[in-house]
Amino acid sequence: MSNYRFVQLDVFTREPFAGNPLAVFPDAEGLTDEQMMKIAREMNLSETVFVLKGDSNQQSANGKQPTESKLPLTEVGQLSEKGSGETVKRSEQAIEQLPAESTAPKVLRRLRIFTPAREIPFAGHPVVGTWNVLAREGVVPIPEGGIGWTRIHHEVGIGVLPVDIEFRAGAPWQVVMTQGQFQILNEVDDWHEQAEIARSLGRLREELDESLPIQVISTGLTSLVVPIRSLADLRHCRVNTALLAEIYTRLGATGCHAFSRETIEIGEARAHARFFAPADNISEDPATGSAAGALGAYLVHNGASGAESVGGRVRFIIEQGDFIHRPSRINLDVKGKLGAIDEVRVGGPSVVVAYGEVVF
Repeated sequence: MSNYRFVQLDVFTREPFAGNPLAVFPDAEGLTDEQMMKIAREMNLSETVFVLKGDSNQQSANGKQPTESKLPLTEVGQLSEKGSGETVKRSEQAIEQLPAESTAPKVLRRLRIFTPAREIPFAGHPVVGTWNVLAREGVVPIPEGGIGWTRIHHEVGIGVLPVDIEFRAGAPWQVVMTQGQFQILNEVDDWHEQAEIARSLGRLREELDESLPIQVISTGLTSLVVPIRSLADLRHCRVNTALLAEIYTRLGATGCHAFSRETIEIGEARAHARFFAPADNISEDPATGSAAGALGAYLVHNGASGAESVGGRVRFIIEQGDFIHRPSRINLDVKGKLGAIDEVRVGGPSVVVAYGEVVF
């Protein structure tokens, strides 16, 4: 008989039963691919993560030469968490580029990410939640005094990327991940195709935001980004799951990310988003870090973020999950400008809600 323990968290929130649920198996050595897939189906969450030992002989995923950083790091700039009325301000210093010690950084752990339907190469909330768990379990070195930042490198399906973990009182406070290169892979400019996409969301073409393009974009996981004119129209989306799944898979995306630049909260929020992935048995995702990173880059790339650039970085929040009673707030830090994106970072907190064990 085999026993594998797991931790379940809610990610991109500090409130239990909000954010996006995630199951993490911190010690998954020995599980086969088939067993991982069966367990992910059993957990039946949008993603389940299996953590394996690291392998440093990998390629950086963001197109930059991988480096290993000294500790401690300075704090991430103006990232904030907002949810259930809570606002936690972050410091105004960005994590600085520290001197390279190695061209092959030590990969602390390898993450395999599964939906209930398949393994995927990259996702946002699984990374943020998993490193919150691993930090709690002592895998991540704690800064001196229990306060500050630690940078590690991990391996996901798209390669090796850095992750920054902020500690307060010796415990993880937030996790910030660097995503892959921003890419525009496809664009829908045909009027009839746009109308079909709107219809798959239960909307009219006239309710789309025509000032922005409908595109397939990625910072590691592809999504079909669909700008909606108003928050009310976004709220009242009624998805035709079969039609939407056919459209976004045909266009080469893994889901549809509909959004409006109108937001629920006043402050740092610059978009409210909904993510639908019916082809993966995900009717609606409460918080999608990978798609949020790509959406943040898309907004900056198109000069539509509405946030001020400070030192070449644009920082803001994307809201998600409110219309399915799982409010999530995703922190964006995009280095770039109109037409040119250099780096995308996504962060937020997590809260543990359950511990368990799978026995088979």
